[in-house]
Amino acid sequence: MSVDTRATGRRLDAYHQTQVGDIVVLIDRDLARLPVEVTVMKSGLLGRGVGVHVDGIDGALCPINLVR
Repeated sequence: MSVDTRATGRRLDAYHQTQVGDIVVLIDRDLARLPVEVTVMKSGLLGRGVGVHVDGIDGALCPINLVR
């Protein structure tokens, strides 16, 4: 996953926070405004990893790409 270096020093309340099981997902508020659906799921052999998938809403093209 890529790391947003602009986030250094940001307060946690600058992000939209969502709880997925025992994982807290922080989403930049600018990203939260985009017409996308973000899916966060457990992955890996023992379910210890986290997978993220982004789709455009209602079949629209997704305006962003995730880099791993």
